[in-house]
Amino acid sequence: MQIQNVSLSQNNYSQKHNPNFTAIRSIKCEGLYKKYPEYANHLVEAFKKNPIAIEFCKKYDVDIVFHAVKQMQDAVESSIHIFFDNISKSKVRKFFNKLTGNNDDKIVLHAWANNYSLSRNMEQSTQKLVEYISPERKVGDHYRGGMLDSHIKSADERMQKVINEKSKKKQDKYVQAQAAKASKSSLDEKQSRLQDSINDLIERGQ
Repeated sequence: MQIQNVSLSQNNYSQKHNPNFTAIRSIKCEGLYKKYPEYANHLVEAFKKNPIAIEFCKKYDVDIVFHAVKQMQDAVESSIHIFFDNISKSKVRKFFNKLTGNNDDKIVLHAWANNYSLSRNMEQSTQKLVEYISPERKVGDHYRGGMLDSHIKSADERMQKVINEKSKKKQDKYVQAQAAKASKSSLDEKQSRLQDSINDLIERGQ
């Protein structure tokens, strides 16, 4: 699938900064990440190093948005939004969801920082978000990272559950149809033998 370049407004990253993912339709860096592209690059690099995230992107079509916004007193909220194609939904359901703006087929993580200057808060909130995006690992006596992995696994399991249920229903309908077909064939055969017996009896009585 063709991949769009990372959108950084007027900031032009060279081609080497555009990650080559298989099923990512677009990557956008919005809000303050347009002003601080170096921090946006930390998020892109962290995502590239997460095997579970990459596997999810190979399995489903996704659009990714990295976003940062200034809040009160130079506080910063950083976030990642992963919009994915929910293959467990019918086209009709997807159409109405799009029409009503009710799109719950997304994974969103937020990180905040509010103790420093705007630039420093950008750095801190980005570092926290990088931690959330990174795979789980043990550091000393504690585990760090893994938050994105947890959300991805949950979304994947929900879709697979629906897909499996639909597959089972189709299989059950097929089995029922085959049973009905076999029953009808058996009845037709019995009726045919009965008619042959009747015809034979009629011939014998003539």
